Amino acid sequence: MLYANRKNVCLVDVEAAQTNSTVIVGGLEDAAAVDFLYGTSDSPASIIYWTDVSQEAINRVTMATSSSGSSLVVEVVVSTGLISPDGLAVDWIGRKLYWTDSGIKRIEVSDLDGRMRKVLFWDLLDQPRAIVLYPQRG
Repeated sequence: MLYANRKNVCLVDVEAAQTNSTVIVGGLEDAAAVDFLYGTSDSPASIIYWTDVSQEAINRVTMATSSSGSSLVVEVVVSTGLISPDGLAVDWIGRKLYWTDSGIKRIEVSDLDGRMRKVLFWDLLDQPRAIVLYPQRG
């Protein structure tokens, strides 16, 4: 299970006997939403995405495992045109990133790397926050 507690993105192994959390990324300003993309045979690294309301950005960390151990690579995915990115969802089938921004009252989409960004909804929205996808149903 992944969660954000403003300052950290944490992981809890719910199948383990102990329920202690592991900090995946620490020292954040105001992490709000979190989602992930499992590694596949085509792209073996798993990626965790999160929004940071204070930084007005969407970030990701790539968790790659190699013969020399695990390494973390943190990247900013979207950093312009955001005010309050609250909700976040990864489409693992269409390989898209969706988010809400309650400050500019929009729902947007981009490729997983932040390119090909598009506003989907902006009319008659009042502080959109959480978002969830059901990719199998489109």
